Amino acid sequence: MSIVKKMAIGYIVIIFIPIISFGLFLYNQNYNSFLEEYAQGRQKIVNQVLNNISISTVQIESAYQLFQNNSNTISYLSGNYRTDFDQISNFLTYIRPLFSYILSSNRMIDGMTIYMEQQNGMIFRPEMAKMDEFKLEESIKKLPLGVGKWVTSTNVSDPTINLHYVHKIGNRNFEQDIGLLDIKVTSKLIKPLFESLNLNSKSNLYVLDQDHQVISRIEKIPFNKEAEKAILDDAFQAKTKYFYQTVGGDKMLIETFYADSLKLHFVMMEQVDDVFSGIKKNKYVLVMIVTILLLTLSGMYYLIASSITKRILKLSKHMRRVDENHFPLYVGEINKDEVGHLTSSYNAMIRRMDELVNTVHRSEMLRKESAYQMMQAQIKPHFLYNTLESIRMIAEANDDPEAAEMSYTLGKLFRYSLSGSKSETTLKDEVENVKDYIKIQQIRLGDRLQVSFMIDAGIDNFICPHYILQPMIENSIVHGIATVRKQVTLSIRIWEDAQFMFIVVSDSGAGIEADRLALIQGVLHGKIEASHLQNGGGGLGIVNVSERIKMFFGEGSGAQITSKLHEGTTCVLKLGKGAGQ
Repeated sequence: MSIVKKMAIGYIVIIFIPIISFGLFLYNQNYNSFLEEYAQGRQKIVNQVLNNISISTVQIESAYQLFQNNSNTISYLSGNYRTDFDQISNFLTYIRPLFSYILSSNRMIDGMTIYMEQQNGMIFRPEMAKMDEFKLEESIKKLPLGVGKWVTSTNVSDPTINLHYVHKIGNRNFEQDIGLLDIKVTSKLIKPLFESLNLNSKSNLYVLDQDHQVISRIEKIPFNKEAEKAILDDAFQAKTKYFYQTVGGDKMLIETFYADSLKLHFVMMEQVDDVFSGIKKNKYVLVMIVTILLLTLSGMYYLIASSITKRILKLSKHMRRVDENHFPLYVGEINKDEVGHLTSSYNAMIRRMDELVNTVHRSEMLRKESAYQMMQAQIKPHFLYNTLESIRMIAEANDDPEAAEMSYTLGKLFRYSLSGSKSETTLKDEVENVKDYIKIQQIRLGDRLQVSFMIDAGIDNFICPHYILQPMIENSIVHGIATVRKQVTLSIRIWEDAQFMFIVVSDSGAGIEADRLALIQGVLHGKIEASHLQNGGGGLGIVNVSERIKMFFGEGSGAQITSKLHEGTTCVLKLGKGAGQ
């Protein structure tokens, strides 16, 4: 897959899809928040209306006290008149004006009627009526004295709710009931409630009594009986006064209200999509605008990405032409940006690679030339060996054993040094070589040099690099022994444990100054650069041997040195077992 396609897919996955998803999520969050605010706002408005209705019901109920505490009304209902004239006069003078006063002072009251228990007098209509003419529930006639009740009545063909407030009127001593006050309330009492609910073409309203029986309904959304009952049951079982529920594929807002004074429940259902149809349209418009904007930005992004990746693709195509024998430079457009810097760096790398290949080729030619010269040089050592052998034979003929021995030992040293084409040898051969070197030095130094060997290890087959012992012995003789006139002891001890072979070379010579010793030890431990030892004074030999030992024997191997001025020096070589064994 090309880099352009990868960038396009990355843009879609990392930017496009997350932005669209986040936008929809944010919109839904705000939409749900708006629904909550809408429902809460209507709850507040309706509750305020219900409080106003509660105040109006108290005012309506207070009309009962005006009749109960009026002695003329009690006398009329009790039939305590001697003549009909007294009864007519009392009613027209005191009772009818009371009716008129109540009706005129409270516009919520549509009419009032007192149903008389006793019928031993004249009945003045419409204010008075016989108890037998009471058409509401029969159980109301059995209300106890001092108790009022709100009653609703409906007509099947008319959803209008008729409200009545009924209250028993007792005699002066409240010994018996003498009438039933029926106050008929106008629809103006609950009309503000319907107005605050703002019913529309996609909403239903149910009015229920205390037994949760529907006494009135306004249905704009048709439901069957089972669905209606299920919704109403959910409304009464809900812990909140409003909730959202999907009914028949439509999201519905279901709200419940309770008018405590009237003992009525109101359940309203409203289609959310119909209420917020404008918001829903805006949602689609917003999504479309965002999508078009993102597509436009995506196109611009693709053009910009293509302009960048086009040069990368050209460079990539050019790089595929490079092989071990062909290093062409990129000659396309090189701008002063990151891609241009990459191209310039590539060309610089190609030039360097071409130089290195040519250098390697020249090195190979030089190596072959050196091998040829080395092969020619191998003829010269034979002449040297033959010459030394001739000197030994002449010395023996002249009865000079020291010169003969020195010539023989020197020849052995030359043979060992010229056999160094092999990088490895045995520790036994290294020991034999240093013994030959020490023999020559003993002839030169005489009795001043005392040498001891102590070998407690199997060195016959222990593989090690060439020339790791002679530099140690040479350092001891040149820097520690040859510079003093006293007799000096040189000891070489070799021992081993399960993991390492130890070689200790110690002398009782001049020793090393403290500053120089600290410098050498710092280089051995890797804390100081080896270039600090180039100013003379010794130490390079043991550092080189230590590095060779570390490379050959691995971790834990190396060289250590201790010394005391005018007392001597000790070098320890630690060789790990297992490397090449």
